[in-house]
Amino acid sequence: MVRLSGPGVLEALDRLSPARRLSDSEPRVLRRITLRTPQGQVLDDAMAVIFKAQASYTGEDSAELHIHGSAVVATRVLEALREQGIRQALPGEFSFRAVRNGKMSVSQAEAVADLISASNESAADLALEKMAGSQGVLLGQLAESLRQLATLGEAGIDFSDQDIEEISLPALRQRLAPIQEALEKLEGSYERGSKVQEGLRVAFIGLPNAGKSSFFNALLGEDRSIVSELAGTTRDVVRERLSLRGQRGSVTLRLEDTAGLRSTEDRIEKLGVERSLRAAREAELILLIWDTSLSGEAAQAGLRDLKTSWKALGEPVSRTLGVLTQGDRESSQSKPPEDLGIPWVGPTSAVTGQGIQEAARNIADFCEKWVHRDPGEVLLTRLDQQRAVARAREDLARAAVAPELDLFAADLRQGLQALAPLIGETLPDDILGRIFSQFCIGK
Repeated sequence: MVRLSGPGVLEALDRLSPARRLSDSEPRVLRRITLRTPQGQVLDDAMAVIFKAQASYTGEDSAELHIHGSAVVATRVLEALREQGIRQALPGEFSFRAVRNGKMSVSQAEAVADLISASNESAADLALEKMAGSQGVLLGQLAESLRQLATLGEAGIDFSDQDIEEISLPALRQRLAPIQEALEKLEGSYERGSKVQEGLRVAFIGLPNAGKSSFFNALLGEDRSIVSELAGTTRDVVRERLSLRGQRGSVTLRLEDTAGLRSTEDRIEKLGVERSLRAAREAELILLIWDTSLSGEAAQAGLRDLKTSWKALGEPVSRTLGVLTQGDRESSQSKPPEDLGIPWVGPTSAVTGQGIQEAARNIADFCEKWVHRDPGEVLLTRLDQQRAVARAREDLARAAVAPELDLFAADLRQGLQALAPLIGETLPDDILGRIFSQFCIGK
């Protein structure tokens, strides 16, 4: 499909379809047309629908051409359109024009990008709610409350010689408090919102040959990480991304397979172990892998190494889930180190597939505490949004302790200006450009 928008689009299409002028067609009705070059050469037997400015996505005259899926046909049609003065859209330009023409807010436009990039159901649901305007309603209410306060503050300056309780500084500070609380909650939502949208960073930690890479590959359903009987074959951090479904929903994970934890004199492997510890410290979730086939002296030595590394990590019980591996081996009787105080899932086997699906569900359920969202709850998903709210909170904090009405009103105005990236007021083109540069072509 080819989407077009802007002044003169319908007239340009009329020149490519002289037998059936699209500008005279009824809007939102799919029609069959023959596209031709100005010289009369047939380009395609296509379908087309037009949208008039007042009822289109962008707020401009627009059209959609449904052409055959051949790359040759598409190239020829695009070339013919270029000859008519129509250029290819920039990333996000359709949504950019929709915002500039008042068809949607900035937050709704960003939700379009969030929906396109959504990798799990929770992220898609959150983006759809934002597109429907849920975030805009909340922000609009907060902005309107700030405007009213700023207006009262200005009025208080003008009538400072009169004793009017409603516009006294103590009364205005009291009305400011619930706005501050709402913004504090909104800023705090970014941590969960980013995890819903971007996913949780997950580190696979365990002894060499514990089955980390095999379990990593089993979750992915492909051989992404090297698997070998030789200990220490994973020397670097291998990263992948996938979504898992639990009982309450789905979650996106950013997986990091790391080198096995053990004492070693090998300089390269030692660097790998250091990277493993760093990955675990920075991860939101640690999957601690234990080989159930270990026995005897090997199990005791491995247990000592594992506990040493566990203490080096600060014993992160709340963000660690244990996984039992090598469940297909006859010697798989080794008990996990239960005194670590973490829950365990398994046993699993990457060879037979035993327990892999159940472990995936348990991992998703374990992560639910970090991505849970009440129905209709607004979460910030972008760092620039969080920073805008943080700046607004700083301005309002100054207003709350301002000694004079004029300073109070000035701080409120700065707070409104800080929220501009979210409420869409007086946004310069460079900021809009950064927002929409992240979009794909055609949106």
